[in-house]
Amino acid sequence: MSTTNLSIPAEVAAHVLSHYGRGGYPAGDWTADLISLIDRADMVHRAKLTATFPDYGAAITLAKYDEEGIATLQRIAGLPPTPITCKRCWGTDGPFTPDGLCEACARPMPLDGVA
Repeated sequence: MSTTNLSIPAEVAAHVLSHYGRGGYPAGDWTADLISLIDRADMVHRAKLTATFPDYGAAITLAKYDEEGIATLQRIAGLPPTPITCKRCWGTDGPFTPDGLCEACARPMPLDGVA
């Protein structure tokens, strides 16, 4: 999916980041519901909503489907990128498993020290 042609305002990026819990600031009630609706919609209805609200559609598509989408939205919103953290120990040392665990938490050493 191509996300190279972007014209997302900083405010929209901040609202979408807040929706995903990655910084930014919350939108008003109506806009927050719109973001949630676009996020949860099937492909047909997402396309219709994105045609009507292209800024939010592009930002949500970027956040959901682009590997660097959250970092891109953080740059657009003027926020420093947040590092990936382990879901168990909250450390930032990778590599990380698809489950969101760092290498040490994914394969912890037994208490007797013998693997």
